[in-house]
Amino acid sequence: MRRMIAALTGATVAALIAPTLVAVTPASAKTTPAATASAADPVSALKRHFRTHRGVKLTENTKVVGEGKKHRAIFTRRSGVLEFGRTGLVASDLTTKFNLPAEDGELKGLFTPSRTISLKGVSYTSGGIFAESMPEGKKWLRTRGDTAYLVSAVQQIISTVEPATLRATLTRTTAKRPGGTWDGTRTTVHSGTITLAELFKVSPAVRAMLVKKPTGRSATLPVTWKIYVGSDQLVRRVVSSYTESTRGLNSTELSYVNDTRYTGWGTKVTIKAPPAGQVVEFDELIGDTSPPEDPIGEIFKG
Repeated sequence: MRRMIAALTGATVAALIAPTLVAVTPASAKTTPAATASAADPVSALKRHFRTHRGVKLTENTKVVGEGKKHRAIFTRRSGVLEFGRTGLVASDLTTKFNLPAEDGELKGLFTPSRTISLKGVSYTSGGIFAESMPEGKKWLRTRGDTAYLVSAVQQIISTVEPATLRATLTRTTAKRPGGTWDGTRTTVHSGTITLAELFKVSPAVRAMLVKKPTGRSATLPVTWKIYVGSDQLVRRVVSSYTESTRGLNSTELSYVNDTRYTGWGTKVTIKAPPAGQVVEFDELIGDTSPPEDPIGEIFKG
Protein backbone atom coordinates (compact mmCIF):
# COMPACT_ATOMS: atom_id res chain seq x y z
CA MET A 1 0.00 0.00 0.00
CA ARG A 2 2.77 2.41 0.89
CA ARG A 3 4.50 2.24 -2.49
CA MET A 4 1.19 2.42 -4.33
CA ILE A 5 0.20 5.67 -2.66
CA ALA A 6 3.68 7.13 -3.06
CA ALA A 7 3.44 6.36 -6.76
CA LEU A 8 0.07 8.08 -7.00
CA THR A 9 1.51 11.22 -5.45
CA GLY A 10 3.93 11.28 -8.38
CA ALA A 11 0.97 11.10 -10.81
CA THR A 12 1.45 7.45 -11.76
CA VAL A 13 -2.21 6.60 -12.24
CA ALA A 14 -2.06 4.45 -15.35
CA ALA A 15 -2.61 1.31 -13.28
CA LEU A 16 -6.06 2.58 -12.33
CA ILE A 17 -6.96 3.32 -15.93
CA ALA A 18 -5.63 0.14 -17.54
CA PRO A 19 -4.95 -2.22 -14.63
CA THR A 20 -3.29 -5.09 -16.46
CA LEU A 21 -1.44 -4.43 -19.69
CA VAL A 22 0.78 -6.55 -21.87
CA ALA A 23 3.21 -5.41 -24.50
CA VAL A 24 2.31 -5.36 -28.16
CA THR A 25 5.55 -6.06 -30.01
CA PRO A 26 5.37 -5.54 -33.77
CA ALA A 27 7.11 -8.28 -35.68
CA SER A 28 9.04 -5.62 -37.57
CA ALA A 29 10.45 -3.97 -34.43
CA LYS A 30 14.19 -4.45 -34.34
CA THR A 31 17.04 -2.78 -32.50
CA THR A 32 20.10 -2.17 -34.66
CA PRO A 33 22.88 -0.56 -32.63
CA ALA A 34 24.77 2.15 -34.50
CA ALA A 35 28.34 3.28 -34.00
CA THR A 36 28.93 4.67 -30.52
CA ALA A 37 31.05 7.64 -31.59
CA SER A 38 28.09 9.98 -32.11
CA ALA A 39 26.75 9.24 -28.63
CA ALA A 40 29.84 10.44 -26.78
CA ASP A 41 29.48 14.17 -27.46
CA PRO A 42 25.92 14.59 -26.10
CA VAL A 43 26.86 12.64 -22.97
CA SER A 44 29.93 14.81 -22.42
CA ALA A 45 27.86 17.95 -23.00
CA LEU A 46 25.34 16.77 -20.42
CA LYS A 47 28.02 16.04 -17.84
CA ARG A 48 29.52 19.51 -18.34
CA HIS A 49 26.25 20.89 -16.96
CA PHE A 50 26.50 18.88 -13.77
CA ARG A 51 27.31 21.90 -11.61
CA THR A 52 25.98 22.86 -8.21
CA HIS A 53 22.75 24.88 -8.33
CA ARG A 54 22.50 24.70 -12.11
CA GLY A 55 19.78 22.96 -14.05
CA VAL A 56 17.35 22.91 -16.94
CA LYS A 57 13.65 23.67 -17.44
CA LEU A 58 11.28 20.92 -18.53
CA THR A 59 7.89 20.94 -20.24
CA GLU A 60 6.13 17.77 -21.31
CA ASN A 61 2.88 16.35 -22.56
CA THR A 62 1.66 12.80 -22.90
CA LYS A 63 -0.80 11.81 -25.58
CA VAL A 64 -2.89 8.66 -25.46
CA VAL A 65 -3.69 7.33 -28.94
CA GLY A 66 -6.54 4.88 -29.39
CA GLU A 67 -6.62 1.85 -31.63
CA GLY A 68 -6.21 2.71 -35.28
CA LYS A 69 -4.83 6.12 -34.29
CA LYS A 70 -8.32 7.56 -34.65
CA HIS A 71 -8.61 8.82 -31.08
CA ARG A 72 -5.80 11.08 -29.89
CA ALA A 73 -5.84 13.25 -26.79
CA ILE A 74 -3.35 14.89 -24.45
CA PHE A 75 -3.64 13.05 -21.15
CA THR A 76 -1.12 14.85 -18.95
CA ARG A 77 0.97 18.01 -19.00
CA ARG A 78 4.02 18.42 -16.80
CA SER A 79 6.38 21.32 -16.27
CA GLY A 80 9.03 22.49 -13.87
CA VAL A 81 12.76 22.52 -13.31
CA LEU A 82 15.51 19.98 -12.65
CA GLU A 83 18.54 20.77 -10.49
CA PHE A 84 21.96 19.22 -11.00
CA GLY A 85 24.91 18.69 -8.70
CA ARG A 86 28.43 17.59 -9.50
CA THR A 87 27.38 13.98 -10.06
CA GLY A 88 24.07 14.46 -11.83
CA LEU A 89 20.44 15.11 -11.00
CA VAL A 90 19.90 15.99 -7.33
CA ALA A 91 16.44 17.58 -7.17
CA SER A 92 13.29 18.31 -9.15
CA ASP A 93 10.25 20.57 -8.82
CA LEU A 94 7.48 19.39 -11.16
CA THR A 95 3.80 20.18 -11.55
CA THR A 96 1.50 17.67 -13.23
CA LYS A 97 -1.91 18.48 -14.70
CA PHE A 98 -4.41 16.09 -16.21
CA ASN A 99 -6.36 17.04 -19.30
CA LEU A 100 -9.53 15.44 -17.97
CA PRO A 101 -12.79 16.85 -16.61
CA ALA A 102 -12.74 17.30 -12.83
CA GLU A 103 -15.78 15.20 -11.97
CA ASP A 104 -17.06 14.28 -8.53
CA GLY A 105 -16.32 10.82 -7.21
CA GLU A 106 -13.64 8.76 -5.51
CA LEU A 107 -11.06 9.37 -8.23
CA LYS A 108 -11.53 13.12 -8.45
CA GLY A 109 -8.33 13.84 -6.52
CA LEU A 110 -6.27 11.76 -8.92
CA PHE A 111 -6.98 14.15 -11.75
CA THR A 112 -6.41 17.48 -9.99
CA PRO A 113 -3.07 19.27 -10.40
CA SER A 114 -0.25 18.22 -8.12
CA ARG A 115 3.21 19.60 -7.45
CA THR A 116 6.05 17.38 -6.28
CA ILE A 117 9.40 18.56 -4.94
CA SER A 118 12.01 15.82 -4.67
CA LEU A 119 15.46 16.13 -3.07
CA LYS A 120 17.81 14.13 -0.85
CA GLY A 121 15.72 10.98 -1.02
CA VAL A 122 12.54 12.74 0.10
CA SER A 123 9.51 13.85 -1.91
CA TYR A 124 6.95 16.50 -0.96
CA THR A 125 3.62 16.54 -2.80
CA SER A 126 0.94 19.22 -2.70
CA GLY A 127 -2.47 18.80 -4.29
CA GLY A 128 -3.65 15.69 -6.08
CA ILE A 129 -5.22 12.74 -4.32
CA PHE A 130 -4.45 13.85 -0.75
CA ALA A 131 -5.41 17.53 -1.00
CA GLU A 132 -8.74 17.09 0.81
CA SER A 133 -7.30 14.75 3.47
CA MET A 134 -4.56 17.04 4.76
CA PRO A 135 -4.79 18.23 8.38
CA GLU A 136 -5.54 21.90 8.94
CA GLY A 137 -2.54 24.07 8.16
CA LYS A 138 -0.71 21.32 6.26
CA LYS A 139 -0.13 21.58 2.52
CA TRP A 140 2.60 19.05 1.75
CA LEU A 141 2.79 15.28 2.15
CA ARG A 142 6.31 13.96 2.75
CA THR A 143 7.37 10.50 1.61
CA ARG A 144 10.81 9.05 2.27
CA GLY A 145 12.99 6.49 0.60
CA ASP A 146 11.45 6.80 -2.87
CA THR A 147 13.46 8.01 -5.85
CA ALA A 148 12.04 11.12 -7.50
CA TYR A 149 9.62 9.98 -10.18
CA LEU A 150 10.91 11.70 -13.31
CA VAL A 151 8.99 9.16 -15.33
CA SER A 152 5.83 7.15 -14.87
CA ALA A 153 3.76 4.85 -17.01
CA VAL A 154 2.09 7.87 -18.63
CA GLN A 155 5.11 10.17 -18.76
CA GLN A 156 8.49 10.30 -20.51
CA ILE A 157 10.14 6.92 -20.14
CA ILE A 158 13.51 7.96 -21.59
CA SER A 159 15.28 10.23 -19.12
CA THR A 160 18.05 11.83 -21.15
CA VAL A 161 19.38 13.71 -18.10
CA GLU A 162 20.83 10.35 -17.03
CA PRO A 163 24.19 9.87 -18.80
CA ALA A 164 23.91 6.08 -19.01
CA THR A 165 20.38 6.28 -20.42
CA LEU A 166 21.36 8.93 -22.97
CA ARG A 167 24.39 6.90 -24.07
CA ALA A 168 22.53 3.60 -24.34
CA THR A 169 19.69 5.17 -26.29
CA LEU A 170 21.86 7.06 -28.77
CA THR A 171 23.97 3.99 -29.50
CA ARG A 172 20.77 2.46 -30.91
CA THR A 173 20.38 5.28 -33.44
CA THR A 174 19.21 3.97 -36.81
CA ALA A 175 18.67 7.30 -38.59
CA LYS A 176 19.64 10.97 -38.35
CA ARG A 177 18.26 14.04 -40.09
CA PRO A 178 17.85 17.80 -39.54
CA GLY A 179 15.45 18.34 -36.64
CA GLY A 180 14.54 22.02 -36.98
CA THR A 181 15.13 24.73 -34.40
CA TRP A 182 14.36 24.14 -30.72
CA ASP A 183 15.22 26.46 -27.83
CA GLY A 184 16.77 28.81 -30.41
CA THR A 185 19.21 26.14 -31.60
CA ARG A 186 19.35 24.11 -34.78
CA THR A 187 19.09 20.43 -34.01
CA THR A 188 19.76 17.01 -35.47
CA VAL A 189 17.14 14.41 -34.69
CA HIS A 190 18.40 10.91 -33.88
CA SER A 191 15.81 8.12 -34.02
CA GLY A 192 15.70 4.46 -33.11
CA THR A 193 14.19 1.83 -30.82
CA ILE A 194 15.13 0.48 -27.41
CA THR A 195 13.40 -2.22 -25.36
CA LEU A 196 11.93 -1.84 -21.91
CA ALA A 197 14.41 -4.39 -20.53
CA GLU A 198 17.31 -2.37 -21.93
CA LEU A 199 15.95 0.80 -20.33
CA PHE A 200 15.50 -0.98 -17.01
CA LYS A 201 19.14 -2.05 -17.09
CA VAL A 202 20.57 1.46 -17.60
CA SER A 203 17.99 3.90 -16.19
CA PRO A 204 17.65 4.57 -12.43
CA ALA A 205 14.36 6.37 -13.09
CA VAL A 206 12.85 3.38 -14.89
CA ARG A 207 14.04 1.00 -12.16
CA ALA A 208 12.41 3.23 -9.54
CA MET A 209 9.19 3.23 -11.52
CA LEU A 210 8.96 -0.49 -12.26
CA VAL A 211 10.69 -1.81 -9.09
CA LYS A 212 10.92 -5.29 -10.62
CA LYS A 213 12.71 -6.30 -13.78
CA PRO A 214 10.28 -6.65 -16.73
CA THR A 215 9.84 -10.20 -17.93
CA GLY A 216 8.16 -12.08 -20.74
CA ARG A 217 6.67 -10.04 -23.54
CA SER A 218 7.05 -6.83 -21.56
CA ALA A 219 10.83 -7.19 -21.53
CA THR A 220 10.86 -6.90 -25.31
CA LEU A 221 8.38 -4.01 -25.43
CA PRO A 222 9.84 -1.67 -28.08
CA VAL A 223 10.06 2.01 -27.15
CA THR A 224 10.43 4.07 -30.32
CA TRP A 225 12.20 7.38 -29.78
CA LYS A 226 13.47 10.60 -31.33
CA ILE A 227 16.11 12.73 -29.61
CA TYR A 228 16.75 16.25 -30.88
CA VAL A 229 20.37 17.25 -30.23
CA GLY A 230 21.45 20.88 -30.61
CA SER A 231 24.61 22.14 -32.28
CA ASP A 232 26.08 22.41 -28.76
CA GLN A 233 25.30 18.68 -28.31
CA LEU A 234 22.67 19.31 -25.63
CA VAL A 235 19.31 17.55 -25.85
CA ARG A 236 16.42 19.91 -26.61
CA ARG A 237 13.55 17.50 -27.23
CA VAL A 238 12.72 13.83 -26.65
CA VAL A 239 9.72 12.07 -28.19
CA SER A 240 9.05 8.45 -27.26
CA SER A 241 6.16 6.07 -27.84
CA TYR A 242 5.12 2.54 -27.01
CA THR A 243 1.96 0.49 -27.48
CA GLU A 244 0.13 -1.63 -24.91
CA SER A 245 -3.01 -3.75 -25.02
CA THR A 246 -5.45 -4.57 -22.25
CA ARG A 247 -5.64 -8.19 -21.13
CA GLY A 248 -8.92 -9.97 -20.55
CA LEU A 249 -11.46 -7.13 -20.64
CA ASN A 250 -11.02 -6.31 -24.32
CA SER A 251 -8.40 -6.17 -27.05
CA THR A 252 -8.04 -2.41 -27.16
CA GLU A 253 -4.60 -1.11 -28.01
CA LEU A 254 -3.34 2.16 -26.55
CA SER A 255 -0.21 4.02 -27.56
CA TYR A 256 1.49 6.52 -25.26
CA VAL A 257 3.36 9.35 -26.97
CA ASN A 258 5.57 11.36 -24.60
CA ASP A 259 6.97 14.68 -25.81
CA THR A 260 9.52 16.42 -23.55
CA ARG A 261 11.21 19.77 -24.20
CA TYR A 262 14.34 20.99 -22.39
CA THR A 263 15.11 24.71 -22.32
CA GLY A 264 17.42 27.02 -20.45
CA TRP A 265 20.38 24.73 -19.94
CA GLY A 266 22.57 26.20 -17.19
CA THR A 267 19.67 27.94 -15.45
CA LYS A 268 20.40 28.86 -11.83
CA VAL A 269 18.32 26.56 -9.63
CA THR A 270 18.04 26.11 -5.87
CA ILE A 271 15.23 23.74 -4.94
CA LYS A 272 14.32 23.78 -1.26
CA ALA A 273 12.00 21.72 0.90
CA PRO A 274 8.67 23.36 1.87
CA PRO A 275 8.38 25.02 5.32
CA ALA A 276 8.41 22.34 8.01
CA GLY A 277 5.21 23.68 9.54
CA GLN A 278 3.28 22.91 6.35
CA VAL A 279 4.47 19.30 6.07
CA VAL A 280 2.76 16.14 7.27
CA GLU A 281 4.53 12.77 7.32
CA PHE A 282 3.27 9.99 5.09
CA ASP A 283 2.83 7.51 7.94
CA GLU A 284 0.99 10.09 10.02
CA LEU A 285 -1.56 10.73 7.29
CA ILE A 286 -1.99 7.16 6.02
CA GLY A 287 -1.50 5.10 9.17
CA ASP A 288 -0.95 1.97 7.11
CA THR A 289 1.98 -0.39 7.62
CA SER A 290 0.88 -3.13 5.22
CA PRO A 291 3.47 -4.59 2.80
CA PRO A 292 4.33 -2.44 -0.24
CA GLU A 293 2.37 -2.96 -3.42
CA ASP A 294 3.66 -2.48 -6.94
CA PRO A 295 0.93 -1.14 -9.25
CA ILE A 296 3.36 0.23 -11.82
CA GLY A 297 5.12 -3.09 -12.19
CA GLU A 298 1.76 -4.73 -12.85
CA ILE A 299 1.38 -2.62 -15.98
CA PHE A 300 4.44 -4.15 -17.61
CA LYS A 301 4.05 -7.78 -16.56
CA GLY A 302 4.44 -10.21 -19.40
